[in-house]
Amino acid sequence: MPRLPVISIQCDWNDALRLPQSKVWISIKYLNINSVHDKITTSLNKPDVKIKIHVPENFQLISYSNLSLVLKHVESDLKVAFVAPTKVHDLHQKAILSVCAAENSLTVSSCEGDQLLVWDSRTSEKLLDLKGHGGPIYKCRFFPSGVVLISAGADGSCKIWSAQSGINPVTLKGHVMSVADVCIIDKGRNVISVSRDGTAKLWDVGESKCLDDVIKDRGPINCCALTITQDEVNVNNEREIGTANKQLVIGCESGEIVSAHIAKREVIFHKKFGSPCNTCIIIEQTIIVGCADGKIIHLKVEDGEIIKEIHESASPILSMAVLMNGLYVVGRQDGNCAVLSVQDDFNSVRVQLTGSDCDGIRDLSFNGKWIFVGCRDTKVRKYDFNQISVHFK
Repeated sequence: MPRLPVISIQCDWNDALRLPQSKVWISIKYLNINSVHDKITTSLNKPDVKIKIHVPENFQLISYSNLSLVLKHVESDLKVAFVAPTKVHDLHQKAILSVCAAENSLTVSSCEGDQLLVWDSRTSEKLLDLKGHGGPIYKCRFFPSGVVLISAGADGSCKIWSAQSGINPVTLKGHVMSVADVCIIDKGRNVISVSRDGTAKLWDVGESKCLDDVIKDRGPINCCALTITQDEVNVNNEREIGTANKQLVIGCESGEIVSAHIAKREVIFHKKFGSPCNTCIIIEQTIIVGCADGKIIHLKVEDGEIIKEIHESASPILSMAVLMNGLYVVGRQDGNCAVLSVQDDFNSVRVQLTGSDCDGIRDLSFNGKWIFVGCRDTKVRKYDFNQISVHFK
């Protein structure tokens, strides 16, 4: 598969292109080659007083609307759609660390100011300011109910909160270093946390107790993801619910990916890459790993065999999230935020979620309708999934 360029555009392109005599920069960057910069201009079409858009000769203009600009890069045959946010939420004063949106419009986000906020994604109304962690909160996630959430961070603890009352009935303590990521098993009677102390712990939430280390002695762990395995076993502990057919995948600072059967406490496979594994997701039978060297690596769930590697940018991948219909979104340190498909039919399609001016994309969330992008610039931007999925049909 030929390597594709990363095509970037001025972060406020959607405002600039509404004006006559306007210029918007656009750049084409192939890996390990200097960027080529060009510009899109506008003029006033006198008879019908419409803004006319002029693209550089190495692009074709496919379509344009208030929030969407679709171009084709002639040389690479890459179709790129730039999508602007529908809404920008500005609730934090410091850089965003994590964001998660429930289907019911409740949203939780954390920032470098040690703040954990619950808010309404329709109105930006701040509902709760949750206090109790001793330091930054690196991850916050809703349980499937959408009314309970878990937060984890630098103090080594995980806290369970009511997103309605703000009460914190459960604190999970046992890690000796910061917690980087969490996974919720089924409805949430049990959760997994992974830490820089090298362990992946299985917790009984109701008893506030660690049941076991599923994985240990792996060095700092950055991320985790869960999937279902065909290898289902009997679990005799009544406090361990839903682990019988669950497979855990973790990504380590050492570049190692490790997969384990949770109920068996057995490693299924491990693979070593040349760069830290910063984030991982699973779509059906494919594990997708985002690395610090900018690589996106697809692996088979059952044995870790590499399906493909995508290396279009050297910018570290900081975050990923699963969307629908085989789509996923990738956030990078340079502010690039792109939607890709696991399906080979769409290898030459990229949707860029614009708005960040070179500030890193720290976390991503999808609630079935909206994609939420948490950025180092303190903002959480919201994008309409329907405006994105249309480009993969």
